[in-house]
Amino acid sequence: MTDLTNKKPLNPDRVLIIDSDTMACELLQFRLESEGFKVEIVKNGDEIDNGKISKYHLLIADLSTEHFNGIKFAHNLRSNSETANLPLIFVSAKPSEDDIVEGLDAGADDYLTKPFSSREMLARVKSVLRRRRMMTARRMSSEMTFKGLTVDFSAGTVKIDGEQINLTRTEYLILAMFLRHRNQYFERGEIQNEAWEEEGASARAVDTNISRLRKKLGEYGRYIVNRQGFGYGFIEH
Repeated sequence: MTDLTNKKPLNPDRVLIIDSDTMACELLQFRLESEGFKVEIVKNGDEIDNGKISKYHLLIADLSTEHFNGIKFAHNLRSNSETANLPLIFVSAKPSEDDIVEGLDAGADDYLTKPFSSREMLARVKSVLRRRRMMTARRMSSEMTFKGLTVDFSAGTVKIDGEQINLTRTEYLILAMFLRHRNQYFERGEIQNEAWEEEGASARAVDTNISRLRKKLGEYGRYIVNRQGFGYGFIEH
């Protein structure tokens, strides 16, 4: 029988520790790896390969050592599109409020003052990763894709195969409604309430706007279906 009690995750979160305190790093590495993380240690900031740093899921760095400027590192991290959202926790023997504020303002997700327990760091690591994943999920939920058709709800744009198409506000709101509720039908009155600010839009106006929308969507226009007795919807078929 296979023992699953100590089964490690197939794709563990990778953590990079940047700190010259060998003993503290190894103790923290042992604790994190016992929880399923994959941990690497860099004692000298000059050893960091900036080209490969995006492969990690979280960084733990001493704010300031002889060979490492944490503030500069954080600014560089946040200014690079590939690492801008990479979680960073600063640690430091400096307990002053100014140092903490400076570290957080530079882009750190959290800050721990040395000495700290590995148990506390583990809790902070899990918390930071959880927050980042929630943020990523929210960003992803603002965009909806169907094959080559993409609607960015936060930017109010529609693209087909990466090329933006120009829709009127009404056409955009109709499409957004259909994609959010794919494979559902809506009566004309429901579409009017969603896509028109003022009351009184006619059924003919709904038909006309949907007809124009179909043409602008090209091959994707065929997914907007009008079923007698049910209404309009974006139907996969």
